[in-house]
Amino acid sequence: MRLRRLETIRRKLLRKKRQKTLKEVYQERFIESLKELRIPLLLIHASMSFGTLGYMFLSGGNFIDSLYMTVITIGTIGFGEIAKGTDTPIGRIFTTFLAVAGIGMFTTAITVVVRIFLVGDIIKMLRVIRMLSDIEKLKDHVIICGYNRISAWLVDALRKRKIDFVIIDSKEESLKYVQLHNIKYFIAEEPYKKTTLLSAGIMKARYLVANMEDEAKNIAVIVTARLLRPDKEGLFIYSNAPTEGTAQKFEELGANKVIVSDKLIANRIFSYMIHETSGYVSDLFDRIAYGEEADLEIVELYVSDKSQLVGKRLKEIDLRRLYNVTVIGIRKPDGSLDLTVSGETQIEAGDVLLLLGKPSSIKKAMGFYREVLI
Repeated sequence: MRLRRLETIRRKLLRKKRQKTLKEVYQERFIESLKELRIPLLLIHASMSFGTLGYMFLSGGNFIDSLYMTVITIGTIGFGEIAKGTDTPIGRIFTTFLAVAGIGMFTTAITVVVRIFLVGDIIKMLRVIRMLSDIEKLKDHVIICGYNRISAWLVDALRKRKIDFVIIDSKEESLKYVQLHNIKYFIAEEPYKKTTLLSAGIMKARYLVANMEDEAKNIAVIVTARLLRPDKEGLFIYSNAPTEGTAQKFEELGANKVIVSDKLIANRIFSYMIHETSGYVSDLFDRIAYGEEADLEIVELYVSDKSQLVGKRLKEIDLRRLYNVTVIGIRKPDGSLDLTVSGETQIEAGDVLLLLGKPSSIKKAMGFYREVLI
C-alpha cells in the first residue's frame, strides 16, 4: 500500500510543469548581469566615438592620432597635444569639453563594469554553470547530501578509488570546508529539493548518501530521491540514524541501508574482543569490509532470474582467469551462506556471489556482469 502511494506521488511529481534546472537558473542570472553592461558599454562607446570623430575633424582625418588623443583625454593620462588642430583655440575648447563630459561618462561606466564583475559575482556564476555542465556528464557517481566529518572521511575513500562524487549542502560553514578540501563538484542548495537532486545528476547516479544532521531533512532527501528513482537496484540510498527505530523508518521510506552509528562502533569493538588472539585477521576483514584496504576488496554480485549466469557452474564463468577475482562464497536466497564453493558449484537465481580481489579487478568484473549478463 505504501509503495503504491509513493508511486502515485511520483507520477504526479513528474507530470508537473517542468521546473528550471539550476544550470538554467544560473544562465538566466548570468544573462541578466550581462544586460547591466549595456549602458556602461554604450557610454564608453559614445564618449570614444564622439572624441575620435571630433579629433578626426580637427586633424583632417587622422584616425590613429584622434583615437589616441581621445583615450589619453578621457582616461586622464594627458601626454600632450599630438593630433593636428588640437593646439588651436577650437581644438582646446573641444578637448576641454571632452575632458569634462567624457571623463565623467568613462569613469562611471568603468565603475559599473567593475561592480558587475566583482560584486555581481559574474565570474562565479560562469564557474557554476561550467561545473553544472560537467556534472551532467557524470555517470554512476555518488551524491552526498550534507558535508560534515562523516562526509569528509567518505570523500577521502572515494578519492582513493577515483570515484566521482557531488556534494550538496546549503550551510555557509560547509562551503568553507568544501573550498578548503578542494571539492570539485559542490552545489550550494538544499539537498531535498527536486531541482537540486536533478542538477546533481540523480537520474544517472549510482549512490546517494543522506548525511544531513537533521532527521527531517534526511527523510525529505530519501523520499524525494526515491520518488525520482524508485528502483532500489538502480539507485542505492544510504544514511545514518541515531536509533534502530529511526533506521527502520528510513528504510521503509526508501533507503537501501541505514547505519546506526553507536551500534556499529559497539559491534566493531566487540569483534576485536572476541578475536583478541587474531587481531590482524580481524582488522584485515574490517578494513576490507569498510573499504579501508586499498589492495583488497570484497563485493556482492547479485544474480537475477533473468541473468545468463543462472544454471552455470563457477568454472564456466571462470572469474579467476578472466579478471583475477575469486568467488569465496555464495549467499543463498534464504539467507544462508555457502562457503564450500568449488568449480562445480552451480549458480541459481537469487544467489549473491561474494567476490574477492583487487579493486581494479573487481571493478572490471562487476562492470561486465552488471551490464552484459545481469
